[in-house]
Amino acid sequence: MAKLQAVIAMTLDGAVPPEGEPLLEWVKSDRKGFPHWRKRSTMHLFPGYPLIELICEKDTSGPSTVFHAEIYDEKGVELLRGLSVYRLIDELVIFLFPSAGVSRLSVSAHFPSGNWRLVKSRTFRNGVCLLHYCKMLQ
Repeated sequence: MAKLQAVIAMTLDGAVPPEGEPLLEWVKSDRKGFPHWRKRSTMHLFPGYPLIELICEKDTSGPSTVFHAEIYDEKGVELLRGLSVYRLIDELVIFLFPSAGVSRLSVSAHFPSGNWRLVKSRTFRNGVCLLHYCKMLQ
């Protein structure tokens, strides 16, 4: 069965970063940010992607298939909410920004429930922290 990775940019208080935030632009364009994870995937999910169709595709795809969702704005948060409701996420990659209190739109409120294992963490020179979690089997 395929796996689904959600790659998320958020602030310390669990909110989406404001549009035009320099660190958000870095994550979206730098080779160590979203592009790094996008290269490792086989299918990019976009806001509004039909989730019922995704469930079928994920169940019938091989283990080498990696679905990829980038979460950094209001539409992305809605996609994350749907993916969490249907328990489709297998990996969480969080780019945590060293700021808080800028936005009221919460990303962390829509994190999937379950047990997660931290498999990698890294801090970049600009203060952004990468946290890579994998879902633990229950």
